[in-house]
Amino acid sequence: ALSWFPAIEKLALTKHWRLHSLTMSSCWPADIPAYNGKTNALMENCPIWRKSALAQIAKIQPLITFVSGTRGFATVNNKGDEARDEERQKIWTDGISRTLIKLKAASRKVVYIGDIPTSIFDVPKCLAVNFKNYASCGTSYINATDDAWTTLEEKVAKTAGAKFIDPTLWICKSDPCSPIDGNKEIYIDGGHLSATFALTLERPLWAATTSKD
Repeated sequence: ALSWFPAIEKLALTKHWRLHSLTMSSCWPADIPAYNGKTNALMENCPIWRKSALAQIAKIQPLITFVSGTRGFATVNNKGDEARDEERQKIWTDGISRTLIKLKAASRKVVYIGDIPTSIFDVPKCLAVNFKNYASCGTSYINATDDAWTTLEEKVAKTAGAKFIDPTLWICKSDPCSPIDGNKEIYIDGGHLSATFALTLERPLWAATTSKD
């Protein structure tokens, strides 16, 4: 979600809005247990952060709340075992629905930005080695995206009354997906947008936010 900050900040400055950024590394908006597969432990700080963030939003009553997360999350079932496949998806669906319903009650408009295409490379490192052949740092569409996940995000968002935005084609305009857009690096690693590229998305983001489904 923080990758979108440059675009949303530019939008806020243009519209003369007050902007509150409520994000936390490795903690997602869905109301689910946050599990760290590397340490095999729950991240107890995530539900504390989420509860606080939702309370602040409820107090502020914002004009627009933008929310986004990643499909690359881990969680556990009610037995404490790491959830997989359909069980994992069901836990997420229920959890993000609870969050979106609370956001909808506190905001005039909720905008859910779908997860972005990712790269199989650490893009800056790859480009440093292949600066004369940046195409070799591209990622095939099928490896960069998950259309089934995007479809699920859209269904859940709309069911909860949120506006859904699919940013896939803003970021992956070809197959393979290029690591460069014009003269700007798209990523700062394998899955987060660079600030310089994110700034270019202010106008399409606002157009999509205000468009009618």
